[in-house]
Amino acid sequence: MRAIVDWVHDIRTPASLLKVSLGELEAKGNLSEESKHNLDVALRNADKLLSLTAQLLDWQKSEFYVSPLKITSCDLASYLEEKRNDFQASASRKGLALQVEVPANVPKVWIDRDKMDHIIDNLLGNALKYTNEGTIGLRGKAEDGKWILQISDTGIGIPAEEQSHIFKKYYRAHNVSELGDVPGNGIGLLLTQRLVEQHQGTITFSSTEGEGTTFVAVFPLKPKGVIVEDKTASNPPDEESDALGHPQLLSDDTDKNVLLLAEDDVDMRDYLENALSAEYKVVSVSDGEKALEKARKINPDIIISDIVMPILKGDELCRLLKSSVETSHIPVILLTALSEREDIVYGLEAGATDYIIKPFDLSVLKARLRNVLQHRQRFRLEVLSMGEKAEEIDYSNQLDKEFLEKVMGIINQEMSNMDFSVNDFCRMVGMSRTSIYNKLKSLTGQGPQDLIRIMRLNKAKELLESRRHTIGEVSALVGFSDPKYFSTCFKKQFGVSPSKI
Repeated sequence: MRAIVDWVHDIRTPASLLKVSLGELEAKGNLSEESKHNLDVALRNADKLLSLTAQLLDWQKSEFYVSPLKITSCDLASYLEEKRNDFQASASRKGLALQVEVPANVPKVWIDRDKMDHIIDNLLGNALKYTNEGTIGLRGKAEDGKWILQISDTGIGIPAEEQSHIFKKYYRAHNVSELGDVPGNGIGLLLTQRLVEQHQGTITFSSTEGEGTTFVAVFPLKPKGVIVEDKTASNPPDEESDALGHPQLLSDDTDKNVLLLAEDDVDMRDYLENALSAEYKVVSVSDGEKALEKARKINPDIIISDIVMPILKGDELCRLLKSSVETSHIPVILLTALSEREDIVYGLEAGATDYIIKPFDLSVLKARLRNVLQHRQRFRLEVLSMGEKAEEIDYSNQLDKEFLEKVMGIINQEMSNMDFSVNDFCRMVGMSRTSIYNKLKSLTGQGPQDLIRIMRLNKAKELLESRRHTIGEVSALVGFSDPKYFSTCFKKQFGVSPSKI
C-alpha cells in the first residue's frame, strides 16, 4: 500500500503547489475579467486533479481491504469508548452530542482492529459530516452468538428514491450538495460494505430525509477460518537517538525565529522558503536524514517537514527528534498530501505539534506557525514564573518535563551555594554546556547562567515578602556573596530595590 501512497504523493505535491500558487494569484486581485475566468477554470481543474488522486488512494485501499483478516479479542465497551474519544473534538466543534451505549457483561468480540477502525471511522465520519445539530449514537450489544454495531444520527438523511444506490461506486445523494463543500468521492460506503462482509457480517440501514440515518452491522462474535493474532507481546519503545557531535549555535545577529524546512520536492521547497523568509530565518534540506542532522546542529525554533521523503520520512524524523532529550523541545509541523485519518493520527502520535494537509492555504500555514511560537513564548513565561513548582506545568513532552524538573531541582538544591558555577550545573544535569544552552534557551528563553540568576532572584523576592529575613540574609540565602551586587540585580529584575519590597 505504501508504494501507491508514494506515487499519489508524487502527483498531489505538484497539484497542491499549483493550487496554492493559483490561490495566491487570485488573492492579489487586479485581474481582467478574462484572466479571472481563466484562473477559475485552472483552480477548478486543480481541485479535480486532487480529487482524482484521492480516488486512486481509495481504490488502492480496496485492495488492502481484501487481505486476510487478522483478528484479536477486544473489549467492546472500551473499544467503542476509544472511538468516541477519537471523534469527540469534531462533534464538540459542531455542537453535537456523541453518545456511546454498551450493556454490561457484553462478551469479548474478535475483530481485525485496523479494518474495524475503517468501518467505524467511515460511518461515524459520515454521521458527523451530514449532521448539523442533535445527537450521534454509537451502540454495541451482543445476542444469539453475534454482536451488533449501530451508528445513528439526526442529520439530513438519505432521500427514499436514492437509498438503493448508496453502496454503489462514486454515488453521493443529491441533498449532500445542500451542505456546501463537504468532502467525499462516493466510495467510502462501498469499501465499508466490503469490510463488513469480510468480517462475515451484514450491514443495513434505515433513513428518513431530514430526520437522520441509522446503520446497523451484525457480526459473529468470532469469525471462522481467519488468522488469530497474538497481541500479548508489545513493541519495544523507540531508543533515544544519540546526537551527532555537539550542536552548533546559529549566530544571534537576527531576531527572526529559525525555521528548518524538510521537503524533497524542489518547487515546493523553493516556494515555501521564499514565502516564509520574510518572517523566519529559513534553513531548507531535501530529506529527513539531513533534517535530523541539521536539527541537532542548529537547534531551530520550529520544523516544517513533509512526510513522504527519501531516506527518512517526516513522521519517522519527528519520532526520532521527540525521543531524544536534546531535540524533544523542537515543535514539528508535518506538511503532507496524506489526508487519511490514520495518517494524521500516526503523525500526531509521533509527537507532531500540528498536521497540515496539501493543498494548503499559505495564510493558514503562517497562522499555525505563529500560534505554535506564541504558545512556546507563553510556556517560557510560565516556567519562569512557576520556579520550583514547575512540575505543575502542562508539558507537551515527557522528556521536556523530566529535564526541566531536574534543572529546577538542581538550582533549588544549590540555591545558597555561592560557589555554584555553570560548569557544576552542566555536570549535575549530565549534558554538555552547548546542549544545555540550546535546550534551556528554547524552553525558557534563558541560558543557564541567566536562568540560575532569575530563579535566585525570584526566591529572594519570596523571602523578602515573608518579612522574616534582612536583605543581607536573603542575599546569602540565594547565593549572592555581595549584598550590593544582589541589590543591583534585584532592581534590574523587578524594577524596585529590595528595601521597597
